Amino acid sequence: MNNIIKLSALAILTFMVSCVDLDETPEGSLTPEGFFNTVDDVYPMIDGTYGLMASSSYYGAGLTVPLQLMSDMVDNGYEFSDYAEFSPFLVTSTNSYVNDIWASSYQTIATANTAIKGIGLLDDTNETDKNLAEAEAEARFVRAFLYYHLVRLYENIPYIDNPDIEDPLSIKQSNKEEVYVKIIEDMTFAFNNLEMTSREGVKSRPSKGTAASYLSSIYMTLENWEKSYENAKWVIDNASELNYALQDDFQNIFRNSEQWSSTEDIFTIDFTGNQTGQNPNPVTYENDNKVGPFNGVEGGVSPIRGWSMLVPHINVYDNWDVRDYRLKVSLADSLILNDDTNIVRPYTDFEIARPHIAKFNRFPGEGRTTAGWRSDLDFVAFRYAEVLLIAAESANELGLTTESVGFVNQIRKRARNAGTINFDGSGYGIYAASSFPEDVNSSIDTDNLRTTIIEERRVELAFEFKRWYDIVRLDLGSQVFNSDGLEPQSNFNDFRYLLPIPQDEMNKNENFVQNPGY
Repeated sequence: MNNIIKLSALAILTFMVSCVDLDETPEGSLTPEGFFNTVDDVYPMIDGTYGLMASSSYYGAGLTVPLQLMSDMVDNGYEFSDYAEFSPFLVTSTNSYVNDIWASSYQTIATANTAIKGIGLLDDTNETDKNLAEAEAEARFVRAFLYYHLVRLYENIPYIDNPDIEDPLSIKQSNKEEVYVKIIEDMTFAFNNLEMTSREGVKSRPSKGTAASYLSSIYMTLENWEKSYENAKWVIDNASELNYALQDDFQNIFRNSEQWSSTEDIFTIDFTGNQTGQNPNPVTYENDNKVGPFNGVEGGVSPIRGWSMLVPHINVYDNWDVRDYRLKVSLADSLILNDDTNIVRPYTDFEIARPHIAKFNRFPGEGRTTAGWRSDLDFVAFRYAEVLLIAAESANELGLTTESVGFVNQIRKRARNAGTINFDGSGYGIYAASSFPEDVNSSIDTDNLRTTIIEERRVELAFEFKRWYDIVRLDLGSQVFNSDGLEPQSNFNDFRYLLPIPQDEMNKNENFVQNPGY
């Protein structure tokens, strides 16, 4: 979305972070001492981190495609390069995307670290403590966001919080407990120092509500239900001031024209629809959104046209109640194909004869190519519905059944709404309000409510890069990948909950220990 003007992260990194390998010393770097004179000099560096996150090696595909494929919601369609190893759990330490996620993450962390150090050098200037704290809070949110993904994917990782590394070969891994302590420190600092509204009101920059939302998720992952509930409830109680609310129409969350004014978006990854700078290591482009066409239908017409690379197993569709409006929004089960007939065809006529994901390509906005590739559709990394579901899960674990059921029923009430969606590439489908899904009864017991909430997360947040993390934290692998699961995968083993440390990193640093099983 063309809502902010970013200073190219590549231009900054050319001077300040010239390598991302953890065993190399940056060459020709421009130190913060000579670059930052006011807090206004720091913000372009922080904005550069958002540009890196909206790159082909991170949220544009490199991170998000594996997260889709490792879940039980998305399988391979047409197999493409090393991506094809993730769904059947055949990933090795030499997989290029395992390396790209690692390298891209640490490159962005290095940028955030440089900004944080630069802010520290401004203490003796005329900048107010409040201005400095707000800038530092934004940079520390970015660092925590990146480490939160890394620790869940690799577990024991190097924790680097300084841009100056005197001896890169001395870097060691920290255990996950140490990493989570640092993540919580950063995110808590962000919560304490950010404003209720993000800088310039842009949702791809964090606010106090963004930090609280992520804290609720972090504590949920750690099963600290009191802290998880406390943070989620704070967001809910302050939703009016934060301008958070559920969208009336579920489709509008993924409709480009509605994103700028959306009250549901808490944190977004901003794609401008204009591919910018290339970074050589890993080879990546900023503003390069590939998920839409990877999800789209090979041989279909715009907008749900694509390459049929990431396609849900047929069980996902068959086990989704057809009365659920969210099914119509999330999947395309009919489409006009590019065969000059102009006839809406069922999914059985698709080249990969399964319904395809439609969330990221039905209303992608403007882009440089068809099928939503490099479009300006922002990806919603966190939305208010997820806060309600985290509050529900935490409340249930604390024995607050009535409160928990109330949060779930807010989600279900919205799901009963309906709207107008473009379902076939040319015409519109108009869906009437429904009585499905019914409200959860307040007499439900804790165990059944837990199952209901996790299933509600699977449906409500389908294909939004959340499900894999739920499978890991809840240890659902043997259940969801067996022969009775949505996506049977015979190669799944518990060690697959973690990705391998990239082999290049293992070869260069003798301190690193590979994850078991690889």
